[in-house]
Amino acid sequence: MTSSFSLQSTHYGGRGLFATEPIPKDTLLLTCSSPYATVIFRRFRKEVCGNCFAYAFEAKRNAWNIKADAGSGVWFCTPECRNAWLQEQNVEGLQGLMNASVERLAKTMKQPKGPHTPSPAESMLPEAITLEVHDRAWKNAEEKYAHRGCPTAFLDELELDNVRFLVSAIVQRYFEERQSGTSSASWAALLQLQNNEMNHVYANPYMLDSHTRIYGFLRKAILPVLQPYVQTSEMVRAILGRDQGNVFGIWDMSTEGDSEMLGWSMYPTGSYFNHSESLDSAFKFTHQRFLDCSPNVRKERRGRALCFLTIRDVEPGEELCTNYVDVKDEVVGRRAELLRNWYFHCACKRCHEELGLP
Repeated sequence: MTSSFSLQSTHYGGRGLFATEPIPKDTLLLTCSSPYATVIFRRFRKEVCGNCFAYAFEAKRNAWNIKADAGSGVWFCTPECRNAWLQEQNVEGLQGLMNASVERLAKTMKQPKGPHTPSPAESMLPEAITLEVHDRAWKNAEEKYAHRGCPTAFLDELELDNVRFLVSAIVQRYFEERQSGTSSASWAALLQLQNNEMNHVYANPYMLDSHTRIYGFLRKAILPVLQPYVQTSEMVRAILGRDQGNVFGIWDMSTEGDSEMLGWSMYPTGSYFNHSESLDSAFKFTHQRFLDCSPNVRKERRGRALCFLTIRDVEPGEELCTNYVDVKDEVVGRRAELLRNWYFHCACKRCHEELGLP
């Protein structure tokens, strides 16, 4: 981070980034060179470079044709990107081997026949999902999937993408611990992000069953060298709990029509850009989250890196705010999306003015 801003406690709780000196418009505040964890949606994996996230359609091509190792499920736009990925993201071949393992196991899944029978978690009312109930469900999952003979859980395409995201994070932590001999600063930064595990399940009770099935699938697919990371559900829960509300979409860079989301990435340091002035929490497990629908910071993807730049001049003491949603949307739509995905009612100055509230 530059010396022009610092991480400080906020008056509303938590921490935020504040300018310590005047910052001109278009100043590059922070560059997150590479995500801690990432996944490209499986349906786009031939069209999105696995290293720099370049989208083939933007180059007027249908797909990229440079592959990594057989079975790794990763394609690249140039030989240079392929080599960079092999050297930096696929050390010891683990990422490619895990991708292949997930793909093989996915082919053995058998979709349940007949109508869907809701699990107990899916049938629960939100107010019944206490932390105790939640922890018990995960403990049961640990015991269930510890048995080798347990059938492979059936996952839909998005759930399989969640498995691949978890794999990316686990492999990253493995590499960092091998290099440092201890838990890394990057993993510690990830743990500093707000944990939305209970918020997410409280808003979407079916996610408890989904997350435990994802864990069960991962335990079957995991390579022996990575087995210690999934012996219990602790690490999987830590990642999934911070996935919701803390990741950044990988979007196509098209300037025509609607942009399409191609996957998502987690940049822990980038999530320090807080948001200002929201109303009270919408859900009982939610810590207050704060959003300014007139942000002073914008995000810009430059290949694999995510950069944060000022939109306007910023005064000393002013909080640096980015946006969660498209701030060009009308106020009702913005607030509905924030409530649906981040579990709070936005009460920033702009929203109040557009709603005619005091």
